[in-house]
Amino acid sequence: MFYDAGRPFWPCEAPDFALRLLSAPPMVVALLLANTWRTAPSYFAYITELPLILLWWWFVGTRLDFGILGVGRYKLRRVWLSFFIASFALLLSVFAWLQWEDVQFYRTYPYVAGNPYLASIKNMKLLPSRLWLLVLILAFGLAALRVARGRSGQTDRKLASPRTIRLFGLGLVLYCACAAGAVWHSKLEEQRRQAEYDLHRIIIQGRVLDDRGSSVYAIKVDLVPILKNGEIPHGTIPYDETASDFTNKNGEYLLSPGQAGRYVLSVQWDAPPSTSHPFLTRYYPNSADLKHAKTLEITPAQHLILNLIQLRRLELVRVPVSVSWSDGKPEPDAYLLFTNIQYPQFGAIGNEALHPSDDGTVSLPIGFDYGATAQVDCDDGPKIKNAYTPRLTFSLKPAAAETKPLHFVLPGNRCRVWHPQ
Repeated sequence: MFYDAGRPFWPCEAPDFALRLLSAPPMVVALLLANTWRTAPSYFAYITELPLILLWWWFVGTRLDFGILGVGRYKLRRVWLSFFIASFALLLSVFAWLQWEDVQFYRTYPYVAGNPYLASIKNMKLLPSRLWLLVLILAFGLAALRVARGRSGQTDRKLASPRTIRLFGLGLVLYCACAAGAVWHSKLEEQRRQAEYDLHRIIIQGRVLDDRGSSVYAIKVDLVPILKNGEIPHGTIPYDETASDFTNKNGEYLLSPGQAGRYVLSVQWDAPPSTSHPFLTRYYPNSADLKHAKTLEITPAQHLILNLIQLRRLELVRVPVSVSWSDGKPEPDAYLLFTNIQYPQFGAIGNEALHPSDDGTVSLPIGFDYGATAQVDCDDGPKIKNAYTPRLTFSLKPAAAETKPLHFVLPGNRCRVWHPQ
């Protein structure tokens, strides 16, 4: 069996690599500009590359013709000196930070390369930008040194005539106008295609609030299909038979099921209340009982905006917790996993691990029986070893007289805790 590893570097990729190496600074700037506009079209970087590359080679040409400091006398010597020094320090810091991040990556994943320092140097993908960073660092450093020694540029030549400057400005304006028109047309075309696509798909929108009128963020909303026998499934169902979404910061959700049919809409469907979402399951329009859930008859290409769903926030109680090893030494880096006994099909509530707060407590929804364990990730050299405590059970039902402290005991002696880089 043979695998296609792609085109060979030589001679297929070498010309493109060489051109990118020679024009690395403007291409890096264009990429940074494109990354600041998250919704920019894919070709936006190419639009900005052309004028930046032209400006770059004009700059390179003038430096080769007139020297690194150009022409014209530096009247504000201190201002220019401060600019050159600041640029030198900034680029040097960026270069050192990039190099250190690369070394840290190879130290975190030693199986990728034996020596992290040599591996970061051999990283060919980062070579063009790193080399140009070094060139610019040396250029700014040399310019600062020459200005500090009292040298200035030549005074008997001009970089460009007034006519050349006017023509360049006119060309730049025309190019920007054409680029803006292309981007505007692209956005309109994208909106038209999205509207046409939305016109043929099912869209169900709504919003989730709590009993205080605040938006509920990052809670799961499910559109659950009704089976042919009229029953509502529980647990996991095939992905293509349901639609799910998590609310945004405004509590809004958008569901788009793949097929029409009869559904019920549920918030926190069959999931236990957690510390971050202390809510019971709620069914549309506003019922805690599945029997009173409204059946949504969804037809093809239907667009539906539902009424608000309001959740009742459960009371949280602080439970004192402590974790130690068998020898009595405390373990502050342990994290706690709580399960709601009333929901045996689920793992840790909220699918999250909890850490004690500064007062040594964790907050849990009241009114349930819980199981809990503590876990520590031990650094065992090439692998991570997990240490668990025995499972504890306790009750936070209102009938309980008081909340007793929980003490977890890890087996064995204290280990060196593993921390992600």
